[in-house]
Amino acid sequence: MAFETGRWPRLEDARGRRYTYLRLSVTDRCDLACRYCMPPHGEREHATRRELLSFEESLRVAAVFVEMGVRRIRITGGEPLVRKDVGRLIGMITRMEQAPEVVMTSNATLLGQRAETLAAAGLSGVNISLDSLDPERFAEMTRGGELGRVLAGVRASIAAGLEVKLNTVVIGGQNDDELEEIVDFAWGLGITPRFIELMPLGQRRREQPGHVVPTATIIERLGSKLHTEVGSSVSGRGPARYIEAADGSGRRVGFISAMTDEFCGDCNRVRLNALGEIRACLASRKAISLRDLIRSGASDDRLAWAAHWALRGKDLGHGFNDAAVREHENVGMSLIGG
Repeated sequence: MAFETGRWPRLEDARGRRYTYLRLSVTDRCDLACRYCMPPHGEREHATRRELLSFEESLRVAAVFVEMGVRRIRITGGEPLVRKDVGRLIGMITRMEQAPEVVMTSNATLLGQRAETLAAAGLSGVNISLDSLDPERFAEMTRGGELGRVLAGVRASIAAGLEVKLNTVVIGGQNDDELEEIVDFAWGLGITPRFIELMPLGQRRREQPGHVVPTATIIERLGSKLHTEVGSSVSGRGPARYIEAADGSGRRVGFISAMTDEFCGDCNRVRLNALGEIRACLASRKAISLRDLIRSGASDDRLAWAAHWALRGKDLGHGFNDAAVREHENVGMSLIGG
């Protein structure tokens, strides 16, 4: 695969899928420990600051990806706001000559104090994880989280002018009785709720198959709130598919159906985890370290080549149900980058 300096082919895999969306993790740490995402505190060591990409290294990687066609960068973790001064990185990326759209996924515990500053740095939107509106249940699901801080973060993000979406991982027997309440809460604030099928990451799920609530069941439970037809995903903006409200208000609900309605054929996302490793898929165990290449003195041409190589052999589907993947399902999503 030949590359000319500064001019590289657009990111595309062997199946013709084009990649325009980079999920850039800045930390594997989080101030919560949601059971489906992160192993309990103390079960593994976190990366040291030296093991993480510096902001300057992250900017260099972002510039290479942008030149290969990436138009949207999502800052992720762990919880990205536990990385000191992450707003500086956002500003660095949004000041690039060909600046991509920069958004974030957050648990919102720190957004109450930082949403306005992040918006000023160029952040355009935030997806906020909110799995329950019941304070006690929320604390149990997050291993000690305070719901009030998250709700303050939601409101601060709206006030700062960010596009806000709520992400709820639906878990049978835990929060699947709150679906209508979450929709009403989000719509009441003028924002979009999204329901995500539980994926086999975090604590082991083989013993708890009933915890996966299919999208079809969620739609059925929302009943008359929604039109009957699921819309298409929004091009370039991730895997969610949306259904409009039945009342014609233009409000909508999003659904991410990773387990029951695989959307891999339209995948446009590539992940760079907190250690600077490219992962072509959330379920993939394969990784190429851009951090190590950068620190060995590799050129931008070499980084571009590595990105193409990492994506070239990407599988058609995610393989979450494959035995080889499920053997590693206790690896936390926080380590991979969400």
